[in-house]
Amino acid sequence: MIHRIGGPREAATNETSPKNKRLHLRTRFHVLEVVNAPRVRGEPRHYALERALIDTGRLTDSEIRSVCKEKIETLEHWLRRLIDDLLIPAYGDYFQYVDSTNNRLIRKSLSEQVAGRQLREPSRYPRKIDAVLLEDAVDIICKPELYKAHFRGPLKDAFPDGLDEARTFLIRLLPARNHLAHANAISVRQAEQVVCYSNDIIDSLKSYYRSMGMQQSYNVPLILKITDSFGNVFTRSQLRPCHDGGIMIGFLDTDDMFLRPGDTLILEIEVDPSFATDGYKILWTSTKPWDKSPLTDKRVVIPITNRQVAQQFDVQCRITTNKDWHRMHMGADDFLMLYYKVLPPLE
Repeated sequence: MIHRIGGPREAATNETSPKNKRLHLRTRFHVLEVVNAPRVRGEPRHYALERALIDTGRLTDSEIRSVCKEKIETLEHWLRRLIDDLLIPAYGDYFQYVDSTNNRLIRKSLSEQVAGRQLREPSRYPRKIDAVLLEDAVDIICKPELYKAHFRGPLKDAFPDGLDEARTFLIRLLPARNHLAHANAISVRQAEQVVCYSNDIIDSLKSYYRSMGMQQSYNVPLILKITDSFGNVFTRSQLRPCHDGGIMIGFLDTDDMFLRPGDTLILEIEVDPSFATDGYKILWTSTKPWDKSPLTDKRVVIPITNRQVAQQFDVQCRITTNKDWHRMHMGADDFLMLYYKVLPPLE
């Protein structure tokens, strides 16, 4: 359920954990500390910390914007995923879908805006859904027919009273999102709304995806998206299958992605966020390892040296859960392989 500012969640924060704990919130700028941050029992610790840092004035305006911008971006990701996952199986290209009475599923002006963004920046928006902004996602989700048929279930924990409640609280996030998009300040109240409302919506969607995952034969975290230092964004559906359920992509014939010694290749993966990050491990490797490899973060920085020169330089990434069984024969639960051509150094 949405915790309204000044409502149930604030009242509940009078009940603290048995022991006083020093909590940490890592932003892009600092690691800030709050001692004795009030916390709802059973609530993820970082939620209480986010609110406490905002409420106690421990963050500067720029730091509040950073925390809230990341929260909004995470929410947008979840809503885009939800829309695509539910509407594609039902309608195919739902942006162009027209029913038997010639009514569009998505209004024409929104479809044209999305198509225009994708046309202008295809590498940034590889799929139409990637070009959907928060206000667009709210427009799609809160269309009465779509909410009733598709979105009510996944959002019921956040909005138990249904569509009107969902529309009210989602729309309240839009002014803050627009301010953040233009590097403008937001009020403390808006920051509280961003943190509290977003967390409740994301938790509802995580619960939904966990329940859906339990219905699969192998409920394991998969790599959903890959970004690189060339400005490319690839979703899982764009990559080819390899091995026993892994994915791969090669750039051996892509001239503007050839590498040479002295270059730096940066890759970042996005793993299914419905899985806790402490429940699996990430491992980046290669048959032509680079300095400081293997690495274990979602983001990897690879300095290209003479050692990587080859017609086919491979970068491998494995996801392995902490369970005593694994989906793949190799002992991992997901696998990504990328191939690059590394030319010799210029003489």
